[in-house]
Amino acid sequence: MSDPFPKVPSTPASPRAWLNALRLRTLPLAAAAILLPAGLLALQGKVQFEIVGLALLTAFLLQILSNLANDYGDALSGADRNRIGPARMVASGQISPQSMRWAILVAAAAALASGLTLLRHLQGAPKTYALWLGLGLLAVAAAVRYTVGRRPYGYRGLGEVAVILFFGPVAYAGIWALHGVTLTTADWGPALGTGLLAASVLNLNNLRDREEDAQNNKITLAVRLGDRGGRLWHSALLGVGLMGLLLYAFPRSVPLTWGWALMTLAYSSLLRRIWQVREPAAYDAFLKPTALYLLVMALMPWILYWRTP
Repeated sequence: MSDPFPKVPSTPASPRAWLNALRLRTLPLAAAAILLPAGLLALQGKVQFEIVGLALLTAFLLQILSNLANDYGDALSGADRNRIGPARMVASGQISPQSMRWAILVAAAAALASGLTLLRHLQGAPKTYALWLGLGLLAVAAAVRYTVGRRPYGYRGLGEVAVILFFGPVAYAGIWALHGVTLTTADWGPALGTGLLAASVLNLNNLRDREEDAQNNKITLAVRLGDRGGRLWHSALLGVGLMGLLLYAFPRSVPLTWGWALMTLAYSSLLRRIWQVREPAAYDAFLKPTALYLLVMALMPWILYWRTP
């Protein structure tokens, strides 16, 4: 069996290569998953900033872990061989596989340490602690197993499921549990909405890479659905996600409802342009605004909180 990795020089990777491997442009999604539920708590006067800060750090470390593992896993499988988007560091030979494996271990250890520190704020029965410890360990495993391992779930069309779960209900319920607040039925609107909007970013990424992924046996949901089916799925993610957020805000805050309604119009304009795409590479231009729109929506409760006397 031939070596799937390119031959790399023995010199250490450059700081720029490691910065590219971290893919910091993905962090707004991780921030939104924490800031949105925390912002809603802030409007109720229940937010604790130490918890929010630690949760953000943990979310960032998990996202970075996922990015590093994804870089390594896709290089191992050959999925990055003819990549359309930004170059990946292992596949391009800028970082050695051995160095990336060490980086993955360090990132996983850092995420675990941060998560365990965060769990010290959790109140309740030992079963509650065990539940969230288990979910934390599952989050670390999910970050790695997306593209690494014998049967990576990202190669079987399950990437969006993981994003919806961990960026939505798990992050939302986790923030509220850490603050000692119980979720209501209405909270499922923004909890699922955040996850669905986050998953729309991954869907765009997979639509961009659909043809190359199919050739390399990376069977994402976009590969299964095809280009038109992937766009319909994208429309559903945005439509249902935005509806969940608006239905939550409408009876609770007029300013928040207006703010999220304006962002719904922005998403709609973006979706119209996505339906006009003719070449897969053109999807790349929509990744950044789609992620930043969710971050803006997550910041809106905080803007109202800071403006309230």
